[in-house]
Amino acid sequence: MMDNIIMVRSENGVEFEIEVLDIFNVEGYEGKDYILYTRGKEIDDDNIEVYVSKIEQEDDHFNLLTIEDDQEWEAVEKAMDEMGDVDELQR
Repeated sequence: MMDNIIMVRSENGVEFEIEVLDIFNVEGYEGKDYILYTRGKEIDDDNIEVYVSKIEQEDDHFNLLTIEDDQEWEAVEKAMDEMGDVDELQR
C-alpha cells in the first residue's frame, strides 16, 4: 500500500497523512465528495482500520469533514455496500 498518500487537515486543524483508498460520490448528495482512507493502523494480520469522511479541497490542502447527519451516513453506507470489500466503517 502507501501509494496514494496525501496530507489532510481535520476539522480541528490538525494536519496528518492518509492513504487514499477511494474517492466517491453518493446518490442524493451530489456536489459532495467522500473519501475512503486509512492511516495504516492494523486491526490484525489481514485487516487495516478504514475510515470514511466528506472531503473538500481548499486552496492547496484537503479538509476532512465528519458525516454527522444520520440520513447522509445511511446513504454513504449504502454506497459503500455497493462498492463492496469493506466490512466496517468509522466516521
